[in-house]
Amino acid sequence: MPVDWQVHLTEEHVGTHTYRLWSLASFEAASADLYGQLRGRGSPALRDDLSPMFGVMWGAARVLAEWVDRVGPRLQGARVLELGCGLALPSLVAARHGADVVATDQHPDTGALLARNAALNGVQLRYETLDWRRPRDLGRFDWVLASDVLFARELPALVVQTMAGAMAPDGVGWLADPGRTWASEAEQAADALGLPWRLEVDAAGGEEAFVWCFGQRAVAAPVSSASPPGQS
Repeated sequence: MPVDWQVHLTEEHVGTHTYRLWSLASFEAASADLYGQLRGRGSPALRDDLSPMFGVMWGAARVLAEWVDRVGPRLQGARVLELGCGLALPSLVAARHGADVVATDQHPDTGALLARNAALNGVQLRYETLDWRRPRDLGRFDWVLASDVLFARELPALVVQTMAGAMAPDGVGWLADPGRTWASEAEQAADALGLPWRLEVDAAGGEEAFVWCFGQRAVAAPVSSASPPGQS
């Protein structure tokens, strides 16, 4: 179902660089337009899948983008995967630092908006549609990223399973969340898979997020505001 999303140009400051992004002018107005067109048709799951959340810059994505920027020198040639990318600010940051980036989402309009923003910022990356309920193998990655994707109760287990399946043997997974009620269930999912983890708290742009760090290298590495897991 085509939707004429109303977008505007915004700026995001990450490290010393400014990224220009087309994003939804109003999430509330976009949601009203979508649900007005649906008029009660479709399942609640379908309405969730079509939600315009993909076009909004969420605070946890800003935090994760800062983490990516801090390891920028190590990203040259590294393989990076972002799950539920939306506007994909962490992916754009990684691509600017020379990473081989695959950004994924399941919303049908994410790819077109991301292509527009990648071109605007002069970076190259690949977009793939990915549904965690029916995951497919995209390869193994040095970093697997996700931010503010735990918006439904069943998602912590699905996200962690997808993340673990995509991580290289010495890969690092970073999952940033603003503190949703069931977010800590990601820890139980990691324990069930035997995936080491640690939890950090960080902030960017005045917004705080919990960041789960997955993988042996992420757990073993020292964590500081200047050097998040995976730096060493």
